[in-house]
Amino acid sequence: MVNYELMMIVDPTLSDEEKTAKIDIIKWILDKAGAKITKEDIIGDKKLAYPINKKERAFYALYNLELDWTKIKEISKEMNLNRSIWRYMFVKIED
Repeated sequence: MVNYELMMIVDPTLSDEEKTAKIDIIKWILDKAGAKITKEDIIGDKKLAYPINKKERAFYALYNLELDWTKIKEISKEMNLNRSIWRYMFVKIED
């Protein structure tokens, strides 16, 4: 297992219940892929560095994971199907 950081930018126009549901779906996708969430940081609404979908703000979530690197492609496929997730990025954490 390798340590990764996952940063997500989610559509800010969703209601609080919808945001919570999206976060739960992401956790389910990660769990299904065998990832272990070691830290979860829901940053919340923040200003974007540049507009995405004509919006100036977005909802941020950050996760630290233990994950087999071969599962990233599988997770990415499922996240790409979710239009509410505007951007995401996996970063390997060096020990």
